[in-house]
Amino acid sequence: MNRKIIEELKALLGSGRVLTEAEELICYSYDATPKEFMPDAVVFPHDAGEISKIVKLCLQYDTPLVGRGSGSGFSGGSLPLKGGIIASFTQMNRILELDEENMFVSVEPGVINADLKAYLSDRGYFYPPDPASYEFSTIGGNVAENSGGPGAVKYGVTKDYVAALEVITGEGVIINTGSKTVKNVSGYNLTQLFVGSEGTLGLFSKITLKILPKPEANSLILVSFDDINNGYKAAVKLLRLLNKPSMLEFMDKSSIESVKSYFKSDKIKIDGNFLFIIEADGSRAEVDKSIAEYEKVLKAFSPIFIFSSGEDEDKKEIMEARKAISPSLRKYGDFKINNDIAVPINKIPEMLLFLEEISKAYRVPIINFGHFGDGNIHVNIMLHKNDAEMMERGESSKYEVLKKTVETGGSLSGEHGIGLEKKEFMKLKYDGYYMNILKNIKRVFDPGNIINPGKIF
Repeated sequence: MNRKIIEELKALLGSGRVLTEAEELICYSYDATPKEFMPDAVVFPHDAGEISKIVKLCLQYDTPLVGRGSGSGFSGGSLPLKGGIIASFTQMNRILELDEENMFVSVEPGVINADLKAYLSDRGYFYPPDPASYEFSTIGGNVAENSGGPGAVKYGVTKDYVAALEVITGEGVIINTGSKTVKNVSGYNLTQLFVGSEGTLGLFSKITLKILPKPEANSLILVSFDDINNGYKAAVKLLRLLNKPSMLEFMDKSSIESVKSYFKSDKIKIDGNFLFIIEADGSRAEVDKSIAEYEKVLKAFSPIFIFSSGEDEDKKEIMEARKAISPSLRKYGDFKINNDIAVPINKIPEMLLFLEEISKAYRVPIINFGHFGDGNIHVNIMLHKNDAEMMERGESSKYEVLKKTVETGGSLSGEHGIGLEKKEFMKLKYDGYYMNILKNIKRVFDPGNIINPGKIF
């Protein structure tokens, strides 16, 4: 990399907002994947004008530029694959406007999801998208990856709430997409094109989101079944109700067995072959009515255990059982291949049976859980890093899992993105013509290929 760009960046931002020392850069070289790539520098812009100037400098010196929020992604999307500059948005973390009349909030990309939720909750509002990383992931990162979460079954994912964006393209041009309107048919929908683009088309400087009134109450049910078919039928029936659940999480036999030895409780029982955590939200009266209706449906399918509560301590304990899955996996290995496949809901039983067969065939533990209501299965292939032969079997099993996902009509990724981790598997789903369309779209916004190069394709 031409070192002159560092001098110009320091002149633009001041030396305090440009990091170049190895000990400063190392924490920007990794994310939640096992991969590491060292940047040449990290910069901290404060507004769209500065981002535009940074982009133009990178274009002038043919230097890659990668946007980064909290670096919590599972696909390698924020990693500097080709070195260059990382633009960290941690200092662009202001909530810019709460428009209560139109029910929108505008934020900078570095705002933490949980901080936005807390800010809105205090004022009686609700921003639904709830990725597992919401306590530390940024809104900019959520938009880049189109993040989802347990609430997607009722409320949808990030794309359903992004109304407008201020974006700096790969040519350093500031553009504004969308508007604070529900209806907007004015040319191509560029807002939705940028959502889920994994930071490859431009850098966000302002994000406008739809918000909802805050639900008054919520209650949870934990229920388990010995008969997988009964559990599946019960869950599908819940999704057909007029007031369907706001959360419908599942654990299969493998994750139940993993959690059983890790999580202890006097109130709830982790057992069986298929387990669900179900939420109802709304007014107190609506929640009470929904819980009674859910319990009636569930009991018709012979559950082996059912527990429901609206008490905070009980709800916390139920969710702790769900959160116990990831730490409980450590007993199976010190390396995890994390797949977030999504399949049509009616293919979930078939997919879980296939995953069990693949686990046996490749002799690797595969632990599965996820979001039943949107078909998103988190497939965790557990391996030992120092066992080269096992690592190879794990990679082979990953291929089989993704191939089967495509055969079911599913998606290679439900919420983590393609990034580096799955780009070699895109050919399983898309032909060359389709991939060329994606590449041509990138060329329109980033003709110099400097914005997060090497991701997706």
